[in-house]
Amino acid sequence: MNLKMRLAVVLLIVCALALEIYAGAIDTEERERGDDVEYVAKDTITLWYTDEALTDYLSSVALTYYESTDIHVELKLVSGVEYLETINYNSIYNDEYPDMFIVGNDSLGKAYLSGLASEIKDTEHVLTDSYYCETALNAVTYNGRYVAFPMYYETSYLLYNRTYLEQIARTEVLAEWYEAKEDAESAGDDAADAGDADGVENADGAETGTDADGAENDADAGDDTDAESWAESLLLTEEEFLASPEFAQRVEARILKLVPESIEEILNFADEYDAPENVDSIFKWDVSDIFYNYFFAGDSIQIGGPAGDDPNVIDIYNENTIRCLNIYQDLNQFFSIEADATTYASVMQEFIDGKIIFTLATTDAVAMLENAKEEERFAYEYGVGLIPDLTDELAAKEVSVTNCVAINGYSDKKEAACVFARYICATYSDSLYARTGKASACSYTPHDEDPVFYTIDQAYALSVPMPKVVESSNFWVELEMCFTNIWLGDDANLTLKKLSEQIKKQVTGEDFAEEYIEIVEEEEEEEETYEDEGMDAGTESE
Repeated sequence: MNLKMRLAVVLLIVCALALEIYAGAIDTEERERGDDVEYVAKDTITLWYTDEALTDYLSSVALTYYESTDIHVELKLVSGVEYLETINYNSIYNDEYPDMFIVGNDSLGKAYLSGLASEIKDTEHVLTDSYYCETALNAVTYNGRYVAFPMYYETSYLLYNRTYLEQIARTEVLAEWYEAKEDAESAGDDAADAGDADGVENADGAETGTDADGAENDADAGDDTDAESWAESLLLTEEEFLASPEFAQRVEARILKLVPESIEEILNFADEYDAPENVDSIFKWDVSDIFYNYFFAGDSIQIGGPAGDDPNVIDIYNENTIRCLNIYQDLNQFFSIEADATTYASVMQEFIDGKIIFTLATTDAVAMLENAKEEERFAYEYGVGLIPDLTDELAAKEVSVTNCVAINGYSDKKEAACVFARYICATYSDSLYARTGKASACSYTPHDEDPVFYTIDQAYALSVPMPKVVESSNFWVELEMCFTNIWLGDDANLTLKKLSEQIKKQVTGEDFAEEYIEIVEEEEEEEETYEDEGMDAGTESE
């Protein structure tokens, strides 16, 4: 190689090194300036949301996602006022629109019809019962298509003071143990007396072990069955029994038995329970909010069908709904809750103070109670259960809202947005509640730190999603007014009739007159018996 060629090679090497050093210097300078390196990505997608409580969590998820995919997710917290209208305007008239957005399932109908929520291409098959319960899947369904990914939910459930129930259970179990012990001792004395009598007969040459005697002995054994179920615990002293595993197991079983499965059982509990001085209410909830009231009529009202998207399914005024809301109205006389002076926050504070035994709560209550425990403001244990039915014949069903991630139909990055939406909803959800107070809709989410969520998840699975029929979008406001008026004394039959006619007129665009439903006298008499018992019980307990 001649001298010129050597010089050329050296010059190329020097240039290459200079370029590498320059690029490194630029990168170092950017890092020293504190620039966000993640903004330099192979692609950028935008997510809009309205709840500030999600900010830190979404930022963490976005960073983790970038580190594994080199795709930057730009987050934007926006106002919830005219949320969809803003997205729609920006999508049509400028470039500052989201590729995806978080929205309540009740707005999905409007979003889909305006082109903002596009059909999901579920290539990874996460929109199945392996990942989500039927309620979650119905919540994101519109016209038979999945138009979003379920992210987190809100629903109601029964919250109770476990400490008070445990006190009752311990007293009852110990009383039953004493009774069984006395029965066993009494049976032993009877057996000894019978043995003495047999001894006298035997001395006189009488036959022993006859079939009659055997049959009689079997009958005696049957009388002792309850005592025998206590097994060796009857041989213990009271102190030993109270410290035994059997006592703990029996108390736990009794607590679960005390958790009411119907409003009737709550009324019976209120009638029989001698409440501590600190307790002001056996059962109290926010009667001013339809979210906590809906379960009374949730099983008998139908709006939009299972997915809440069919305008042809409107069934508000029927016999069961009338009967359910008559029971609802009667509870005002029993528990005397003032709608205009009661809020969810005030009810929860009373529960924390130990003034309420049973109430209806939403998912935020778990974190609220745990924080109160840490701050030594809550001196009790609590438990959760499913929403109680009204009676053996009238079931209850709570309502739920599922917040989900929809893909903007106007976006040119729908595929990338869909991959991230699936990631945040179905893959990266383990820490959602701990960091945001939002309960993940994904069934795979573990609840090791908050095991009560296994029951709350079950309540969600049994709930009915808020409907997304666009024509009846004001249904919830009207229904809340309907409940309030009935609570204050308006006739449930006529109030429901008027509501049904109004909603059907909105949906069909034509005047509609419901045929008046007359409740038969036999059912009215049964209802009166129930009312009188409840009212009498309330008076006596007071």
